[in-house]
Amino acid sequence: MRRQSFREAASSLIFVVLLVANQSCGYFRQTSKVNLPAAKASPSAIDQANRDEPQTKSPLPSPTGYVNDYAGVFDTTAGRNLEARLAELKKLTAIEFAVVTVDTTGDKSIYEYSLAVARGWGIGPKDKSTGGGLLLLLAVKDRQWRLQVSRNLEKELPDDVCRELGEKSTQLYQRGAYAQGLDAYVEAIIERLQKTRGFSMPRRNAA
Repeated sequence: MRRQSFREAASSLIFVVLLVANQSCGYFRQTSKVNLPAAKASPSAIDQANRDEPQTKSPLPSPTGYVNDYAGVFDTTAGRNLEARLAELKKLTAIEFAVVTVDTTGDKSIYEYSLAVARGWGIGPKDKSTGGGLLLLLAVKDRQWRLQVSRNLEKELPDDVCRELGEKSTQLYQRGAYAQGLDAYVEAIIERLQKTRGFSMPRRNAA
């Protein structure tokens, strides 16, 4: 890291502890519906499975694509490349993978916040038997992240696997390389899904 003071070193230690504490998955049912704006490669909305259930409201606006960078951690090229990568994943597998960055989740825990976004946006295809939904959310100022996984991907991405795959990005987050860390985690998850679902995507360099 560039900063060397004792106070900043202590802050870095807290940063590591928080990251480790949140390296895990949450699981959600695909029950919400949202009207997405017309945008190329945007995650599609799904029909509400049980119309008696109230719709969950997302704390964020409707998504404009697979990458929604409210904290501004991606440069134009990196964001575009990741967007294309996630669109390719959807085309091959019907798995919708949204990546979101925010400054903070405010008075909500990152679990509650990310779950509300995943449900509110209706991440995942209409046919739940073939695809799945994933939401990776990073709260930069809170120094926390969370991966939300739809129930039909739970066996392929159990909590211990999510934690192990996420650890590979921790050093990048510590250095403030948030875009690279997120990109590396996405690639690790894609590699895992290739093994479990038997599809192939050419590997590319991280952002």
